[in-house]
Amino acid sequence: MKNKKVIIVGAGMAGLTAASYLARENFDVLLLEKNDRIGGLVSTFEHKGFSFDTGPRAFINSGMVKPILKDLGINGEFLGNRVSIGIKDHLFSVDSMDALDEYERILRDLYPESAADVPKITDAIRKLSDYTKTLYQFDNPNFVDLTGDIKFILTELLPWTVKLLVALNKFNKFGMPMEDYLATLTGNQALTDIVLQHFFKKTPAYFALGYFHVYMDYFYPKDGTGVLPRLLHEKVLAHGGETRFNTHIAAVIPAEHRVTDSDGNSYAYDHLVWAGDLKTLYRMLDSSGLEAEKQDAIKSESDRILAARGAESSFNMFIGVDRPLSFFKERGGEHLFYTESREGLGETHRTELQNLIGNFDNLPKSAILKWLDKFCRLNTYEISVPALRDPSLAPDGQSGVMISCLFDYDLVEKINAAGWHDEFKQIMENHILKLFSGSIYAGFEEDILFRFSSTPLTIHNATGSSEGAITGWSFETDPPVEYKLKNIPRSARTSIPGVYKAGMWAYVPAGVPIAMLTGWHASQEIIKRSAK
Repeated sequence: MKNKKVIIVGAGMAGLTAASYLARENFDVLLLEKNDRIGGLVSTFEHKGFSFDTGPRAFINSGMVKPILKDLGINGEFLGNRVSIGIKDHLFSVDSMDALDEYERILRDLYPESAADVPKITDAIRKLSDYTKTLYQFDNPNFVDLTGDIKFILTELLPWTVKLLVALNKFNKFGMPMEDYLATLTGNQALTDIVLQHFFKKTPAYFALGYFHVYMDYFYPKDGTGVLPRLLHEKVLAHGGETRFNTHIAAVIPAEHRVTDSDGNSYAYDHLVWAGDLKTLYRMLDSSGLEAEKQDAIKSESDRILAARGAESSFNMFIGVDRPLSFFKERGGEHLFYTESREGLGETHRTELQNLIGNFDNLPKSAILKWLDKFCRLNTYEISVPALRDPSLAPDGQSGVMISCLFDYDLVEKINAAGWHDEFKQIMENHILKLFSGSIYAGFEEDILFRFSSTPLTIHNATGSSEGAITGWSFETDPPVEYKLKNIPRSARTSIPGVYKAGMWAYVPAGVPIAMLTGWHASQEIIKRSAK
C-alpha cells in the first residue's frame, strides 16, 4: 500500500480519522489543511491564562468515538461531563432517565394551562430515548473484535441486533420534523419551543426527542476538546503521514488524479478524501477529460449539493470572570442549557427572522436592534465552564465561561455588508451579559475580566464552512447526501472517480461521531479498492 498516494483535504476530525487508518495501512498519506492548525471546528485555545473550546463543548461517544480511538491505539484521559437544564428558576441535572420525572414536574409547573399535554411529551421523550439507548448499548461492532467471544455474540449481541432493527424502524416512523410531531401532542407553542428551541430547525423528531438519553453520553478530554484532534494527528505522523498547513486547494482534476493549490503547486493522488466543505469541492471541480456519462452523474450530484444549505450556525461568547468555580458549580455546573423566559421564541426565529432578512435593506437599523433584544431574551443558551471539569483550564479563583446560542448566517452576512458587524457583536454580548447577570448568574457582569465573541461569519471565514454551519446540512430542505442509518456505509462515496467524502457534510444528521465514522468509511473504501 505504501506506493498508493492518498491526499486528504481537511485536517478536521473526519480527515484525521481517515488519515490515521490509511497511514496505519502504509498508504502514502498527505493531509492538506487550509488553516495553520488541525481540528477544523474542534480546538482548544488559551487566552490570558484561560482555556476555551471551539466547536462542541464536550463529545458524545455514541459507541463510536472512544472505540475508534481504542482501535487506533490512542489512549486519552477522559473526564465526566454532567449536563443540566434550567428554565427560569428551575434547574435539574440529567444524570439518569429518572431526571425526566423532574423535567415533567417543571414543565407542569411552568405551563399549568397545558398540564395534560406534558405527560404526552415526556412519554415520547422516554420512548425515543429508549430507542436511542439501544443504539448506544454496545460499541460499534466495526471497531470491536468479537471473533473470540461466541457466548457474547449469542447471548447479547444477537438479541441486541433484533432490538436495533426495531429501533431503526421506529426512527423511520418518527422522521418528521420535531415541530410537526410535537404539534400533535400540544397546541401550546411556548411549551413546544421550550422543549425544542435549542435544536436546529426541523430536526427529525426521533433525534431531538431521543436526545435526553444522549445527555448522559457526553465526555470531556483532560486539557480540552482540542486534545482529540491532536492525539489523532500524532498517530498520523507516527505512521509516516505528512501534513501541509496554509494550503488552499484551487482545483480538483479527477481525470488527471491531481489537485492544485492557490500557490500553483500540484499534487498527484491515487485516491482523494475530501473532508472539508462539500460545496467548495464542487465549485472548484474540473471534470473535463472524464467520460460524458460520468460528467452527467457529477453534474447531477453537484446541482443537489450546491442547491442545499447548511444548518444554522451559532453565536459564541467567551468570558473571563473573577469568580470562583464554586459559583458556577452551584448554578448548573459545567454544561448547562438555560432558558430565562417561559415564553419561547415562537415566530421570532421563523417568520420574523425571514422578514428581517428579506427586507433588510428597507428596514431601519432600530428594527434589527429591537428584534435582537427580543431574540436574546427568549432564547435558549448552551453554557460551558471548562475548568469545572479540569481545574487547570482557568487561574485559581477565577472561571472561564462560554455562552452560545444558535444564530442565522444570512442575517449576520447582511449586518456585515451594512458595516456594523463589530457593533453587532458588542450588542449581542451586552444582551447576553445583562440576561445572565440578572438571572442565574446574578451580578456576575460586575466581575468580568474580559469578553469577546465569534459569529456565524467568523466560523465561515475561519473554517470555510458554508453558511457558517456547525453540523452540516440543514433539515429544512431535503438533504443532498445519505440520511438513513442503514446507508451510512455508502456515505463516503461520490460520483467523482477516485474521490471520497467524509465529515459533517457526508451524512445527515452529523456531529463529531458521524464525522469520525465517515472518515473511517472513506478509509475502508480506499483499502478495499486498493486490495483488488
